[in-house]
Amino acid sequence: MFSRGSEWREWDLHIHSPASFHWDGERFGSDKACNDHLIDEMIGALNDAAPTAYALMDYWTFDGWFALKTRRIEAGAPELTKTVFPGIELRLAAPMSARLNAHVIFSNEIEDQHLKDFLSRLKLELTNQPLSHHALIAYARNAGADKLRKHGFEKGKIASDDAQAFVAGCKIAEINVDSYKEAIRLVPDGQAIGFMPFSTNDGLESIDAMEHYAYTLGLFESSPIFETRKPDLWAAFCGVETEGNKKWFGNFQAALKGIPRLAVSGSDAHRFRGNGDNDKRGYGDFPSGKRSWLKADPTWKGLLQALKEPAKRSFLGERPPKLERINQHKTFYIDRIRIIKSLESTLTDSWLDGTEIPLNPDLVAIIGNKGSGKSALADILALLGNSQQSAHFSFLKRDRFRGKSGEPARQFTGELLWLAGDPCVMTLADDPSAERVELVRYIPQGRFEALCNDHVSGKTDQFEKELRDVIFSHVPKTVRLEALSFDQLIEQQENVFRARASELRKSLRALNEQIVDIEDQLHPNVQKNLAEQIRLKQKQIEEHTSIKPVAVEEPTEELTADQQRASARLAEIGAALEKLKSDAKKAAEDRQTIGRKQRALRNIGERITLFEKQFAVFIAEIAGDLAAAGLKADDLIKLTIDRTVLPGRQQALATSDDEIAKKGEQDVAAEAALVGEEKQLSEQLNEPQQKYQANVQSLKEWQTALEVIEGSETEPESLRGLRRRVAQITELPTNVVEKRASRREITIQIFAVLAEQRAAREALFAPLQELIQENSLIRDEYKLQFQAKLLGSSDAIATNLFGAIKQNIGELRGEDESLAAVRSRFERYRFESATDATGFAEDIASLLTESAGKAANDVPGIRTLMRKEKDPAEVYNYIFGLQYLEPKYTLLFQDTQIEQLSPGQRGALLLIFYLLVDKGRNPIVLDQPEENLDNETVVSLLVPVLNEAKKSRQIIMVTHNPNLAVVCDAEQIIHATFDRKSGARISYRSGSIEDGIMNRAVVDVLEGTKVAFNNRGQKYH
Repeated sequence: MFSRGSEWREWDLHIHSPASFHWDGERFGSDKACNDHLIDEMIGALNDAAPTAYALMDYWTFDGWFALKTRRIEAGAPELTKTVFPGIELRLAAPMSARLNAHVIFSNEIEDQHLKDFLSRLKLELTNQPLSHHALIAYARNAGADKLRKHGFEKGKIASDDAQAFVAGCKIAEINVDSYKEAIRLVPDGQAIGFMPFSTNDGLESIDAMEHYAYTLGLFESSPIFETRKPDLWAAFCGVETEGNKKWFGNFQAALKGIPRLAVSGSDAHRFRGNGDNDKRGYGDFPSGKRSWLKADPTWKGLLQALKEPAKRSFLGERPPKLERINQHKTFYIDRIRIIKSLESTLTDSWLDGTEIPLNPDLVAIIGNKGSGKSALADILALLGNSQQSAHFSFLKRDRFRGKSGEPARQFTGELLWLAGDPCVMTLADDPSAERVELVRYIPQGRFEALCNDHVSGKTDQFEKELRDVIFSHVPKTVRLEALSFDQLIEQQENVFRARASELRKSLRALNEQIVDIEDQLHPNVQKNLAEQIRLKQKQIEEHTSIKPVAVEEPTEELTADQQRASARLAEIGAALEKLKSDAKKAAEDRQTIGRKQRALRNIGERITLFEKQFAVFIAEIAGDLAAAGLKADDLIKLTIDRTVLPGRQQALATSDDEIAKKGEQDVAAEAALVGEEKQLSEQLNEPQQKYQANVQSLKEWQTALEVIEGSETEPESLRGLRRRVAQITELPTNVVEKRASRREITIQIFAVLAEQRAAREALFAPLQELIQENSLIRDEYKLQFQAKLLGSSDAIATNLFGAIKQNIGELRGEDESLAAVRSRFERYRFESATDATGFAEDIASLLTESAGKAANDVPGIRTLMRKEKDPAEVYNYIFGLQYLEPKYTLLFQDTQIEQLSPGQRGALLLIFYLLVDKGRNPIVLDQPEENLDNETVVSLLVPVLNEAKKSRQIIMVTHNPNLAVVCDAEQIIHATFDRKSGARISYRSGSIEDGIMNRAVVDVLEGTKVAFNNRGQKYH
């Protein structure tokens, strides 16, 4: 048994021996000692050459096979370490000017009599005699002189010389094609296989297939093996379309009736050992480096296995890609696992002691009945490979093999040996180290379900983390630079986007505060209050008007000189007081202007200080990028701030203010003096004049009081100020519309930044998407797509909103109703455009506004909905700032979001992701990946994935499903058994699926009988 299972090996299925009439060297004769020496030399050449299996294809005879078979059982014969199959090379009668060779290969266990019977069933075309030594001589003697002369023979010589006649017969004889096909068919137990040369010497390709369609098609149908050295032809026979064969692939496959054929290249060696000359090839010397490789046991059953799936089991060329990969990455392939009981152990039970299993580098299937030790082996492989999934171990856990105190696991040591690198050794009671590198990726079924279900429920973001890790592994080093993880890369790449969005949201906050202020001013109560204040002011004016002094005419009687001087002076004083009053008013306005300028200068100073700090932070943020680019900040940015102008301006304003204040003080003193003088002068006037002056003064005071009531537009409590506020409120509806339009533009700009952020993230998995595009299985069948979308959650949005607003009216009455209202609006939009983003924000704002209006008779804004100490601007900032949208990764499978798949399908999808997309090269250990999947899904989904994945890494899986073990054509089967009666012994037996013993184990264990193998029926025996 080949315990490592099916492996890639060179097979040379076309060699000759000294029994062949065309042999470059000493041929067999009558001397047995000489013949034995030749066979011993032949065995040495077979053993020394690279191929593991050969087929003897001597012309017309099995004598070479019989001689080898006889010699091998004789005393003193050298040991043959390779596999040799008997075969024969013939020439068929064919509708062509050249010769058509044909081969047949036989089981190495076939009885000699069956080979002799085969020869007897072959009919020579010219004589209709069964093929034999005598019949070939007779064939030559029956041939015409012209035919013999063409091949270098004389008719007379042939008639008299048996040896010459035999050679001539070998060169010109032809077998009837129907007898050839019938003779193969009649070999018992399928122990013979037709083997036609195609594009090699004297091959079937030389026949005009269109002209002789039935003849060619007949040989196509009867020949499971063809010989060629052309890679595109090899692929076409296997059923693989290539760039080189795509023009004729369809017709070619139609001729084969869609049944793949095994195509090989033989050395056609006519000597034991070559000398480097392509025309003098020895065993294993394949022409032009076109070596034949089969991934199978070097047995007849192994060859039959290769016939079933030649595309997977054969290769034509210097070395199969998987072997090249293994050779370049030996540290990623497990060679074998060993488990021993410690020397100090006191256990009487054997358990796993003495376990040693060589592991195949392709697909390994661990099978066995329940409780037989399948998961035990998976857990131990994962432990020794330092997998961090020990929480999902099903055998190496406290209530099983480790017990409460680690027994009996503590008494066993496992060793994992690699094709290169240090072995991994641990006791089975140890835990994987978080400090060591994970060398084996363990994916138990529990891990699948936890990842997928928790992602859908939102419990964790572990699934997305898995996505991020794989995406990061595909990001080119030129892009990731010093980033050690996907999160670090995102932080480096997206801080600019976040800064831009933050600045826009600052502007949005200021605008929303203005909008809320306008909405508050548009409250009906505000307008009612203003109207009431205006009415009161008008009432005041009416009342004030009613007490207006009646103007008194200036007396006309003549005044004395002193009175005239006093009257004139009083007029001057009145004018002076009016000017002082005007000056005081102007001084107040000037001081207000100075105050505004002083405040502006202080703000400028503070903003400059803030800007300097922000600039310092900015320089610190780009320091790493500047250093990486070999630049200094001064090379790009020079910040110059001259604060000296500010103190000068402040001082000048302060001086002006002081001067105005001092002048005001002086004017107040002057006014007091003038008022005193005015009083004295008034007393010098006669009584009419005094009354007149008193009347003038009363009118002035009345007018001043009226002016105070009427006020100005800058005095908010005056009549004009109140009317100005009413006028402003009249303009507010237009103003709020403009501001809301501005807000919408900011939302559009924020969305644009988020869209850029999303696109930047999407660019990170462009290499991964390219990989998918290159893999037709993922691209066309599974339609696997990575997407970065701006996503949000209606539930999260509702939670945020309802933390600030009350749910007691309209659509927002009650928890369920409120959530439904938000959710229904959210589901209207895909958030793939700014129109969607602004549409949703405005929809939610309308929902809130309408509900608020119902709560307070169409009061503008949403303040009536707000909870205590919550501000409407906060809600607007959240809604229009798109704080609920962020770039998210998701995975689509056959155009379906992962959230919409069943748990089993999500697990399968994750498996596809790990096996085909994950860039890691570590071995993967799978524990029942078919769990929760029906057979149809297993066949259509998992099987192609496993077949594709094993091309590039080692896969070890525990399974009880025959579709996975058999249809995936597992290269190695490990059969686990547990003998509880004989020392609690867990045993493992391994081999290939074509091995008879393992084949029976597969049938017995994997859920059923040979019927379970359905279309792969030929795989069991």
